[in-house]
Amino acid sequence: MRDQYIIVLITLMVISSYILFLMVTFQITSFGIITNVLVYCSVRKLSSMSNSFGIITRNQAVCNTIICSIFFFFIIPMQMKLSDELISHSDYIGIWATSIYDISNLSHVFIAINRFCAVFLPLHYDKLFTVSRTKRIRNIIWIFSFAKCIIIYEVFICYNMYYPEAWTLAYIDTPECITYTWYTDFVFNTTLVVFTISVNLLTACKAGKTTKRILRSTTGSTISKQKQREINFIKQTFFQGTSIFAGQVSYYVIAPFVENFILIFVLSALWAFMHAVEGGIILASNQEIRRMLSWKKKKPTTIFISSGT
Repeated sequence: MRDQYIIVLITLMVISSYILFLMVTFQITSFGIITNVLVYCSVRKLSSMSNSFGIITRNQAVCNTIICSIFFFFIIPMQMKLSDELISHSDYIGIWATSIYDISNLSHVFIAINRFCAVFLPLHYDKLFTVSRTKRIRNIIWIFSFAKCIIIYEVFICYNMYYPEAWTLAYIDTPECITYTWYTDFVFNTTLVVFTISVNLLTACKAGKTTKRILRSTTGSTISKQKQREINFIKQTFFQGTSIFAGQVSYYVIAPFVENFILIFVLSALWAFMHAVEGGIILASNQEIRRMLSWKKKKPTTIFISSGT
C-alpha cells in the first residue's frame, strides 16, 4: 500500500511539473511575442524613428520576436512530445535560436555605438549612420552570425538540440563541444554584453552633462522631465544588460551544478526568456512608444532620449 502511494505521488509530481513547464514556456513566450511586436509596430509608425536608429531598433525587436516564436511554435510541441521527428531534427531549430541570439547581442552593440556617436559626435552622426549604411551593417551581422553558428555547431558537430531531460535546448555534452561553446558563446556574448553596458553608461554620463548645460535657462518642469528621461535610459540599459548577462551565467555557470530538474529547466531556458522580458523593458522605459500605443499626441524627442533597445 505504501509503495502504491509513493508511485501515485511521484506520478502526480511528474504531471504537475510537466504542466508547469508548458505553462511557463507558453506564458513567457506569448508575452514576449506580443510586447516585441508592439515595439516593432510602434517604432515603424514613429516619424522620429524613420532613421538609422529606428532600423536597428526594429531589427532588435524582430530578433526578440523570432526567439520567442521558436520556443512557442517548436519547443512547446516538443515538450508535449507531439513529434519524435521534430525532436530528432531539433539541431536545426538550435541553429536558428543561437544565430538569432548572436544577432540580437551584436545588434545591442550596434545600438550602443549608434547612441554613443549621436551624443559624442553629433556633427558626424548623419554621415556615419546613413540609412543605406545601417542596412548593410545589419545584413552583415545576420550573415556573420548564421555563418559562425553553422560552422561551429553543425560542421564541427556541436549540436544545440532539444533535450527531454532539460525540457529545452541544450548543447551536446562532449569535451569538444564544451570547449567550443565556452569561447564562442559564453565568452563571446558576455564580452558583447559588458561592452554594450560600458558604452551605454558613457553615453548616459555625457548626455547628462550636455543636458545640464542646455537646461540651465529652462523651467524647472522641463529639467525634471529631462532628468526622468535620463533615469529611464539608465534603468533600461541596466535591466537589459543584466537580463542578458543573467541568461549567460545561469546556463554556463549555475545550471551544470544543479540537480533539481525544475531549476535545470529554468536556468537552461533563461537566456531565451530574457528576450521576452526585453520587450516589456522597452515598453516600460520608453514614453514615446507608450504614447503611440495609447493613441495620444506625441512630441518629437532626441535619439538619445526617446529610443529603446
